[in-house]
Amino acid sequence: MTKGTVMAVTGDVGAGKSTVSQLFEELGGFLLDADRVVAGLWRHPDVIAAAVERWGKNILDEAGRIVHARVAGIIFSDRAEYRWATTLLHPRVRKELERAIEGRSDLKDWTVVEIPMLFESGVPPWVTVKVFVTASRSVRLERCRARGWDEAGLAEREGFFMDAERRMALSDFVIRNDGTPEELKRAVREVYDGCI
Repeated sequence: MTKGTVMAVTGDVGAGKSTVSQLFEELGGFLLDADRVVAGLWRHPDVIAAAVERWGKNILDEAGRIVHARVAGIIFSDRAEYRWATTLLHPRVRKELERAIEGRSDLKDWTVVEIPMLFESGVPPWVTVKVFVTASRSVRLERCRARGWDEAGLAEREGFFMDAERRMALSDFVIRNDGTPEELKRAVREVYDGCI
């Protein structure tokens, strides 16, 4: 991997983006996760206040914290609410990720950032390599069922993403995650070696 590389990992819902990102981390990358940044942002007072103003106090638990399942139920069932949430969060997520990349002091050579909405939110200028993770629909549905989503839930979430073929065409590498863990490790290694 070339020094200074910032690899963005994205892909289909349920394809295994997190697993692929962790495998890149094992190869020496400094791992950042946009979803983890989003989860942290939902704890910020200004974000909570904006969400309550928009959706009401029923999105909070007894301690005044955001209940993620309630928010997800709102934003994944209404495109206008989804757009509002992305307008609220995406600029903050990008700033947090930029700050984390620029503020690194561990001297690791490269960074891997898991960004599910990479193309939908606009590829940041600091991304140097784009990796798309995919798998057959049946495999992805099986993984999503383990999260408690049915086929309708998967289709609902997929509806907020750009067409998969287009996202693959915009990517530098595509990893197919339908096989064994050993096959996935080999595919990740091939991408890693291809970035040198």
